[in-house]
Amino acid sequence: MRVIGLDIHRAFAEAVAWDEGKLKRLGRVSMRRDVLSRFAMTLSRADIVVVEATGNAASVAAVISPHVKKVVIANPKQV
Repeated sequence: MRVIGLDIHRAFAEAVAWDEGKLKRLGRVSMRRDVLSRFAMTLSRADIVVVEATGNAASVAAVISPHVKKVVIANPKQV
């Protein structure tokens, strides 16, 4: 199981993965729905995704959630 973190910005997200005790940068992902959907398809059903609580976090979670085990929306000031 990996934990995927998405730092959400208006036009893109910075994606990282915590896997087997190592942090790996996955790069920038456009917030365009088609690009975000393609990114989601690269994720595993065992992955847990943590999305930064922003205005479009629920939309991002809706696109990603069918492809992963769980999506968590987290406020960075409370985590």
